[in-house]
Amino acid sequence: MAAAESNSGIREALKVWGGAAILLVAGLAVAFQFVEPAPPDTLVLATGSERGAYHAFGQRYRAALSDYGIDLQLKTSAGSLENVSLLRDGEADVAFVQGGVIVPGTLGLEGIASVYFEPLWLFYRIDPRENSSVDKLSDLVGRRVQIGASGSGTRAVALPLLEANGVTESNATLLGLSDAEAVTQLLAGDIDGAFLVTAVGSEAIETLMAAEGDAIKLFDAERALAYERIFPYLSRVQLPEGGLDLVANIPDREIEMVSPAATLIATADLHPAIVPLFIMAAERIHGGGDLLAAPGTFPSARRLDVPLSKAAASYYATGLSFLYRVLPFPLAASLDRLKIMLLPLVTLLFPLFKLAGPIYTWRIRSKIYRWYGVLRTVENRFENAGSSAEVAGYMQELADVEREINGVTVPASYMEELYNLRMHLALVQRNVGGVAVAGDDS
Repeated sequence: MAAAESNSGIREALKVWGGAAILLVAGLAVAFQFVEPAPPDTLVLATGSERGAYHAFGQRYRAALSDYGIDLQLKTSAGSLENVSLLRDGEADVAFVQGGVIVPGTLGLEGIASVYFEPLWLFYRIDPRENSSVDKLSDLVGRRVQIGASGSGTRAVALPLLEANGVTESNATLLGLSDAEAVTQLLAGDIDGAFLVTAVGSEAIETLMAAEGDAIKLFDAERALAYERIFPYLSRVQLPEGGLDLVANIPDREIEMVSPAATLIATADLHPAIVPLFIMAAERIHGGGDLLAAPGTFPSARRLDVPLSKAAASYYATGLSFLYRVLPFPLAASLDRLKIMLLPLVTLLFPLFKLAGPIYTWRIRSKIYRWYGVLRTVENRFENAGSSAEVAGYMQELADVEREINGVTVPASYMEELYNLRMHLALVQRNVGGVAVAGDDS
């Protein structure tokens, strides 16, 4: 009997909690349809030429992201404008892009960070026989000046600056040479000036700074602050005296310059879990500062030509989430993407836990209480009994009820209700049986 009572409780519990589990699984299945896909383990970073700074930095980013299980493939290119095309065509996920080259309002791209300054260098020749110094950009009128090939990042920055100073193709010869060609022709005296946008320490800059002196000068942008205010993608920077070579004191003076920033731009559909990895890599690679930027200047959410991604904004505001701080990236990413399932889980669990107990109690007690309805019916019919034969029929009906009640099994905690039912049944039987005996005596 005890085993039967225990099995009864288990069966009822399984019915109640099994139904709750089915509802919970169904809710989670619906929520799973809205779960983001897992972050990719392979990404493409568009850099630049194999000898350029973008590609060199790209190799460092590849090493940094490998720590998180990400295979970062580097895609060489002609530079920033081609990198933008690669992003828009879906051939790259992230790219180095020079500030000032993306057309305002370009859709489908988001910013991750600006990572370092890429200054605009202007080297020009001085003819000792005449006053050919360049104190302002307007002094380039009538000269042969390299401003970069059509579509290059150098031209994208140099041309608006020249136009703002009244220098156009109608009053100057503006050439579209490669950096290497520009250096060669400037040293040979074939051109009067050359604009270059490149990082400190590049081969072209080292060559020209070594030649700087009486014949070749680096332009000192005395109006750098004005350029910074007029052109939002430019920043005023200072090349310190002796910064390139303390022993040789190169340069021999502090030089004002303007500089766009090298930025990390991504497609708008880049997985949000990947974005903080690039920012953390940028912190390791660029956070210590360089000749033009103090430590902590980069990476930055400023100096971007496209909207900052939501994932990047979140990282800059609060840092990594708890999961990513305490767990390896693959595990944290898996748990993070399932957070949307917490809503249906909590929404369903609370009422299920609250209702499951009362439902279980109701199902157990319903086995007992339903018989009270039968007893009530027999009593009502008995009160209107017209003969001893009818009373005998009621007694037989009560005997059948007793036999069925004796087959009812409930958990031990509900035995009180079952015994009460049996006592009430016995009471009804005595009442009906007493009438039957009285009828026989008469």
